[in-house]
Amino acid sequence: MPGPAALELDVVAGALAAACRDPDVLARLAAPLGAAARVAIPAASDRAARVRWAAVARAPVPAGLRGVHPSWIEAGLAGLPARARAAVAAGGGDAVDTWLARWATASIPPMPAITAARVTSVDSATRVDAWTLESWLADTGADQLALVLGAGGAIAAATRIAGARLLAAAARITVAPRAGALGPVRAAIARCRVTLDDHAFIRIGARAIGPYVDPRARQQIMHRLPRSLGLVVGDELMAAAAHSAVADVPRWEALAAV
Repeated sequence: MPGPAALELDVVAGALAAACRDPDVLARLAAPLGAAARVAIPAASDRAARVRWAAVARAPVPAGLRGVHPSWIEAGLAGLPARARAAVAAGGGDAVDTWLARWATASIPPMPAITAARVTSVDSATRVDAWTLESWLADTGADQLALVLGAGGAIAAATRIAGARLLAAAARITVAPRAGALGPVRAAIARCRVTLDDHAFIRIGARAIGPYVDPRARQQIMHRLPRSLGLVVGDELMAAAAHSAVADVPRWEALAAV
């Protein structure tokens, strides 16, 4: 069966809480899983919640699999027999097909439905389509680079390298709600130390939102994007969450601005 990394944290925590409702025992579990299991103890008395947790935990493929970029599924199928592809497409089958489907998708988290048109919060960042998510990260990164270069008067020169996205960012960061809400310039300088390649803006954008993104949302954001890009974004989100503080990154009114 898929491990905890492949399931919703609250589902795994709920299953643990349903199996053992003793807070002293669950206190021995560390990290977010242990904390979530202890929080789930009251809900574990509700039969409907237990049924839901059990159904999700037993599912051959994670919920919302169609929302995962196909490149992640292809990576999971690599090295497996052809039967695995059909098993994933069918959502399981007999014992062998169920095992193959679980093996191929074990590292993929359950994905929320695409219900948001733009990013206004961390939750909505997991509910937009891949193109919207990628564009938002790139615009967020462009805002940060424009903030840094504007402080040094180098926007015009950098635009010749970085393109029109940076020029648009330079214009919008001077007005509300972005003006004064993009974080300290010194912290932005540290975020912008990247090679100006095709992923530069997205890397900077991921660094700018990292402190807001919990591990579950990070996995969902990663898997919405093409795998090669998602891996880059995931690394940047994790590093930023570990080493940056919310006070050093843009405020949400700036991140959510149109």
